Amino acid sequence: MSRLRRPLASVLVVGLAGLISGSATVAAFSSTAQDGGNAFEVGTTVLQDDDAGAAMLTLTDARPGDTAEGCILVTYTGTLDASVVLYGNVTDALAPYLALTVTRGSDAAPSFPSCAGFVPDPGDPYGLGPGVLYRGPLSDYPGSYASGIVDPDPLTALPEVWTTGEAHAYRFEVTMGPDPAAQGLTASAVFAWEARNL
Repeated sequence: MSRLRRPLASVLVVGLAGLISGSATVAAFSSTAQDGGNAFEVGTTVLQDDDAGAAMLTLTDARPGDTAEGCILVTYTGTLDASVVLYGNVTDALAPYLALTVTRGSDAAPSFPSCAGFVPDPGDPYGLGPGVLYRGPLSDYPGSYASGIVDPDPLTALPEVWTTGEAHAYRFEVTMGPDPAAQGLTASAVFAWEARNL
């Protein structure tokens, strides 16, 4: 055999030896350990209210100084801790002439939309009065989550951490202003609470 062929023959032998070694590995003893019964579940963020689909506020044939008041109980039934933001969808030309006040509190015996048992929260998180979250024209009420009112802890003013079973009452008051330009106008509003997990 010439010298030129010897290196190639050596390579073939090494390759064959490796193949035999690989076959021996496949035939080795083996053992497996298993862990079964693993389970995975996604948490929830769920808000409910007691309005049963009915409107909270109605103001008809209003004159300057007339006020509509309504209270609603919002309950968190999700499994994940969450923060809550208030906002709404306000439409039509009367909105700038209506003054809105939103107050958070409690109600030992809620009966939508009555505010008979409503008690404002003791703190003043936004400097507007005990429990008051918003005071201003209806037209200026935040219109999205991004610009909304973060529901606060009444004593620290930090965002409230909502936990399963937590409930808060909210009082909405709308008062007709004195501007004669409001005559014959109308407005409507949808108020929303949005929970997002922490």
